[in-house]
Amino acid sequence: MKIIKLTIISFSLFFIAITEVAAQTLTAKQQEYEKNKVQIFTVNERDNLLNWFTERAKSMNLSETKEDKYTGVLIFYFVKMSRLDDKDLGNSKEEIAQKMDILLKKQDVEIKAILSEDEYKIHQKNYNKFIKSIKKRIAETDY
Repeated sequence: MKIIKLTIISFSLFFIAITEVAAQTLTAKQQEYEKNKVQIFTVNERDNLLNWFTERAKSMNLSETKEDKYTGVLIFYFVKMSRLDDKDLGNSKEEIAQKMDILLKKQDVEIKAILSEDEYKIHQKNYNKFIKSIKKRIAETDY
């Protein structure tokens, strides 16, 4: 389970680092992207949410191979979903929710193929709480 935690934390730190140096080193296109980016969670809130999920993911006791596949799918869809509320896409809250649900269904198919039935049940229980927090914050955010 160290890989899940390290991957998710590394992924988070990478995006934090990019944000921190954005004004100093970004091209015009990258600066435009940063200008359109919406942050619905503070860095601390995001870290707490990811730590919460990572701790619960440990209870699945995945093999290293499964863990790598599982984490890869989560990160792939996390990146796609994190762009849905960017200003340059012009999505309304309803469109964000609809597109997020489509991505979650696709992700779910891939996750289900990786995990055993018991592991999948644990994933669903934890991930549904995780996504509920994200959807709640999206609903509360003014764009």
